[in-house]
Amino acid sequence: MKLTLHLYIATLTKVTLMVFGGVMLGKILEERGWTRFFRHFTRPILKFARLPLYCEGALITSLVSGFAGDALLSLQYRDKHLNARQVILATMILNLPLYLSFVPLLVGIVYPLTGWVGLVYLATQITASLGLMAVATGIGRLTFPPPNNDQPEGAQGESMNPIPQVLKRATTDAAKVTFRILLIAGPIMGLVFYLVDIGFFQGLQQSIASHIRFPGLSPQALAITAAHALHIAGGAAVAGGLLKANLVTPKEALLAMVLGNIIGTPFRNLRMALPRYLALYPPKLAVTII
Repeated sequence: MKLTLHLYIATLTKVTLMVFGGVMLGKILEERGWTRFFRHFTRPILKFARLPLYCEGALITSLVSGFAGDALLSLQYRDKHLNARQVILATMILNLPLYLSFVPLLVGIVYPLTGWVGLVYLATQITASLGLMAVATGIGRLTFPPPNNDQPEGAQGESMNPIPQVLKRATTDAAKVTFRILLIAGPIMGLVFYLVDIGFFQGLQQSIASHIRFPGLSPQALAITAAHALHIAGGAAVAGGLLKANLVTPKEALLAMVLGNIIGTPFRNLRMALPRYLALYPPKLAVTII
C-alpha cells in the first residue's frame, strides 16, 4: 500500500505539472500566434476534417503532453467554440501526436528487449493511430459543413497584447484547468490506484488472458499476451526471453504483443484515461470519448 500511495502522489504531481505547464504553453502559442510554425502540419488535417482552427493549439500541444492537449480542447468546448461531436473527432485525431510523444520512451523499452520485432510492433501502433486519424477526418469531412473562416486570436499573426498580459491570462487558464482536474481526477485516481493495489485489474486481465485462444499462437506466445496486457515492459521482457530461447518465432511474438495490447487497452483506459476525461468533460461526453 505504501508503494501505491507513493505512486499515486508521484502520478498526481506529474499530472499537475504536465497539465499546468502544457496548458500555459498551448495558450501562449495560441495568443502570440506562434502556432504558425506548425501550420503546414495542422492546417491540412483540420481543413480536411472540417474542424475549427480552435483545435490547432490542442493538436500541437499533444506532441508535448497529451493531457495538456486534451485540457486545451476542453477549454475550447467550455467556451462553446467546439461542440460535442467536434470534440470527439478532435480527440480521435489527438491520439496520433499523443502516441508519437511516447515513441522515444517506448523504443527505449522494447528495442533492447525484442530487437526489430519491437520496432515492427511500434510501427503497427503508429499505423493504427494513423488509421484512427484517417477515420476521424473522413467522418468530419462527411458530417460537418465547411467551417467559417473564424480563427482564434493570434492565428493571423502575433497578438498585440504585451507578453506579461498573455502570461497572466495563460497562467489563469492553466490554474483553472489544473484545479478542476485535481478536484475530480484526484479522488477517481485514488480509487483506481486502490483497485490496482488489491490486484483487481491484474486479476481481471489475467482471467481474460487465460481464456484467450488464438489460432497460430502457442501457449508460450500466449504468455507474452498475458504479460503485455498488464504492462508493455513486462510483455517485451517475456517476448525477448522467449525469442532468445527460440521458444517462439518472431511472427508469434509480434502477434502476441498486438493481441496483448488489444486486451489491455480497455483496462488502461479505465485506469488512466477515464479519470482524465471525467475531469475535463461532462460524464456523458467523457464516456462517449472513451
